[in-house]
Amino acid sequence: MSASFHLLRVALVGSSLTGGGAEKQTVYIARALLQSGIDVRFFHLGAGGKYEPVLRDMKVPVCQIYFPNRPWKILAKLTGALRRWQPHIVLVNQFGDLPYGGIAGRCCHALVLGGVRSDGWYELRTHGRLSRFMVRLTHGLISNSQHARQALVSQRVNPQKIEVFPNVIDLRDFDARSALPFSVSLPAERIIVAAVGNLHPCKRFDRFLDALAQARRISPEGAALAGVIAGADYGEKAALQERARRLDLGSQDLLFLGACDEVPALLGRAALLVLCSEYEGFPNVILEAMAARLPVITTPAGDAGLVVQHDKTGYVVAPDDPRGMTAAMLRLAQSPALRRRFGEAGRKRVEQDYDYESLTDRLLGLFRRFAEQRPASSLIEMLERSVSGRKTNADDGALGSSAPLMSVAP
Repeated sequence: MSASFHLLRVALVGSSLTGGGAEKQTVYIARALLQSGIDVRFFHLGAGGKYEPVLRDMKVPVCQIYFPNRPWKILAKLTGALRRWQPHIVLVNQFGDLPYGGIAGRCCHALVLGGVRSDGWYELRTHGRLSRFMVRLTHGLISNSQHARQALVSQRVNPQKIEVFPNVIDLRDFDARSALPFSVSLPAERIIVAAVGNLHPCKRFDRFLDALAQARRISPEGAALAGVIAGADYGEKAALQERARRLDLGSQDLLFLGACDEVPALLGRAALLVLCSEYEGFPNVILEAMAARLPVITTPAGDAGLVVQHDKTGYVVAPDDPRGMTAAMLRLAQSPALRRRFGEAGRKRVEQDYDYESLTDRLLGLFRRFAEQRPASSLIEMLERSVSGRKTNADDGALGSSAPLMSVAP
């Protein structure tokens, strides 16, 4: 029996490796486990994606199991692959992939953990009656927001089964990316207000346009504002452009960047970020804005209203309060000193509470809490060895940080 067989084995299962926030958090988790000396593999139930080469370059084995429109074949192949490898833990980071990862993980007697990346209500609503079965497939659910946990508990999901695990950000990687040149010319001598997210109805960019237009009409400082929306079009762009036209927001007042791989560089050149969503889990872009020392104006969608501290790192405004959002924009437009104060407080909060460097210890602690709920003790013993080995390596100076994502990401 090889020595590697005694390592803790963790299978990550997912159908998406696109450039979204959930996928980035999956890559962070894979890297943290790899750094800990854990045997981690990604079982990819999709086709390609931005983060697939990132995982491969990090030396995380990627096993692609993808047969378009043949879900039963995907399930059979995944089950066979996991039974051959025999992982101790199967982590399905996105709820929608649980019918595959949950069943396959159960078949190989692993600890099955499922991710909740939105507000809980979205997961239950999207999957309807099947969602109850999906929850039962797991030994535990990992939510990235308190809001989602509360929603699931309100629908009689056992609170002992849910742990909150907030998102993190790799500050070294982000800082390096934010210093890169930005390929788009932004309006000169304007106060840039950024809004980042896919152009989807739930993001409610119409609120952003209304507040921006109103602020520009009220005062000279407001007239200096220029909006930038970065995100792929999911059917909303034409309606938003028409709304902007009716609000007299011209091409020098509002830019639609489309899908953007340069968000850190954009935020490094903006003055503030606005998030107007109807619902969220834990918005990654808020961490990125705070890392860039930007004040944030946000609706209380998901945990956005907890991450952003009102009147300290930004403003939390009611979802349907355009006057409140306009007033917040104007206060920040009128005071560079206030923007700097909020921005520095936001950066400090990210460094203390959401930095990637804390991820490994929190992740191993999370696995242990779920393992303790099961009668078998072998997994707990393996986790203890992983923690002990990590501490020994740290004492010996062997746990250096791996290369940032920017070294391999497009």
